[in-house]
Amino acid sequence: MRGLFLQPFDGGSHRAFLSGLLANTRADWEVLALPAGGWRRRMRRGAEELARQFERVRGAFDVVVATDMVDLAEFLALTRRRLGGTPAMVYFHENQVTYPRLRGTKFNSWFGQINYRSALAADAAAFNSEFHRADLLGAFRQLEREPNNWLTAEGIAAIAAKSLVLPVGVELDWLEGPEERGEPRTLLWNHRWEFDKAPELFERAVRRLAEEGVPFQLIIAGEPGENPSPAMWRIRETLADRLLHFGFAASREEYARLLRMADIAVSTTRHEFFGIGMVEAMAAGCIPCAPRRYAYPELVPAEHHDLLWEDEAGLMARLRALLTGPLPPREPFRAAARRFGWERVGPMWQEALEALAAGAVPGSAALRLR
Repeated sequence: MRGLFLQPFDGGSHRAFLSGLLANTRADWEVLALPAGGWRRRMRRGAEELARQFERVRGAFDVVVATDMVDLAEFLALTRRRLGGTPAMVYFHENQVTYPRLRGTKFNSWFGQINYRSALAADAAAFNSEFHRADLLGAFRQLEREPNNWLTAEGIAAIAAKSLVLPVGVELDWLEGPEERGEPRTLLWNHRWEFDKAPELFERAVRRLAEEGVPFQLIIAGEPGENPSPAMWRIRETLADRLLHFGFAASREEYARLLRMADIAVSTTRHEFFGIGMVEAMAAGCIPCAPRRYAYPELVPAEHHDLLWEDEAGLMARLRALLTGPLPPREPFRAAARRFGWERVGPMWQEALEALAAGAVPGSAALRLR
């Protein structure tokens, strides 16, 4: 099987996913990629730029896979003389309809239309979690009921009929090693420091815990991003005596060591379509403390959904209990994380790609991890 992969944003978790996919599927892949950065530019111009790259590629393909940042409908139109009816899949790492927006900014329908057109033009629309699939389809249905919209009920139904869930594969072996946990217990933040991850809520929570005299230590990791929140710098100023680490880890080995030092991995995000950081933390033995929504109920074992919280008061209650009371055993969380290792996820992708190449909607490969 020969596959063409369109990677309009080749960086970060997108690059890690593609590397894993290439290594864990039996296909001869041709990758067309654009550098990371400037995601708006990638969505506006990426299809045309990748189509020009395609002019230098020789031979035929059995499948085309594109990520959500490319206008797949435009790419297929520009390459129709060669690709013709080659089966195509769009893979949604995220989407631009339900992605959180900065306060005061408006929904840009252009990028939402790109996601809609890509899903409509594809033979299969794959999502990294069941939450993500339901979230985007629900948003499409809501938009369709509004005046002057750009969707149709028939188009949304067609997308739903060819949608499936294929999780992100995560490399986990590199997280193994000696654990360095001690007392007091350590809270971990391993997300970007930007508005969509709600670092202000995390900062309020740890500051209140400190004021209450609750014993804990802190590891602040993750990427600052383009617009890091001042809340993270306030943590460094006010809770310096509790910090074991502050800043982006210098290497993958250092990051793994930090995860093995931590007890509780905290998320206060405003969204999470999948949650690679939480999967990595759980694989290293961390106990999750995250919202009872988004993709987290799919990541955390059902018998431990009591660790998930509804609001700020619930977050505080969970953190106090985890820092001062008995901790649940770590192995169930390690086992839950292992469901997303490439050795489990790779065969699911292989099955889906083979079905797509055969002209079938690969629904039989839908997420079956419980």
